[in-house]
Amino acid sequence: MNYAGCTPQPLYRFENDRCLGQLRNVFRILAKSEDPRREEAFKLRQKISFTWHIQAQQGKWFEWPTTEASPGVRKLKANSWRQQGILGFLGYHVGEMLPTSPAVRWRVLEYAFECHLPPLNGPAYFSEWGEPKTRRRLAKLANVLASLTRNAKRRDTVSFATAINDWEGDLALLHQRYYVDFFHFGWPATDALH
Repeated sequence: MNYAGCTPQPLYRFENDRCLGQLRNVFRILAKSEDPRREEAFKLRQKISFTWHIQAQQGKWFEWPTTEASPGVRKLKANSWRQQGILGFLGYHVGEMLPTSPAVRWRVLEYAFECHLPPLNGPAYFSEWGEPKTRRRLAKLANVLASLTRNAKRRDTVSFATAINDWEGDLALLHQRYYVDFFHFGWPATDALH
């Protein structure tokens, strides 16, 4: 694996994109228990985490996307819209359209809890996530997944059945791995009444 471009110096957009691409490869490698590159992948994961930690401390936020558009065919394509939250940015996707495999999704969630996050969407949004391995980080992560699940259940459970199943499965893994025996805040519900 190449560490180029992932140093704790100010990074430009191209270098941030390269770090993100490398991190997504790390998730795929770590998802395979027999991959001989796992140790190297863990080292790269930590290097990228440290890079983003330094960027956040220095106030170097990822560029906010522009809403300016050049003239086009004057038709909106809703399937190209993407909410750019931390999990989506890291490559976490569920459901039937462009899903991330369960093993890779778990590596993304593991990273999101254990490591420093990319400085995305400004200081206010970033601070909602708290520090790695904390109650605040786990609560935010669990609440995001539970909220997505509840919203999908309110809309159309048939259309979102796979996504709902994926989110609830991932919540159960987070609960078992990080919450049980370590934390004692109210775990979020996923039923649509909340």
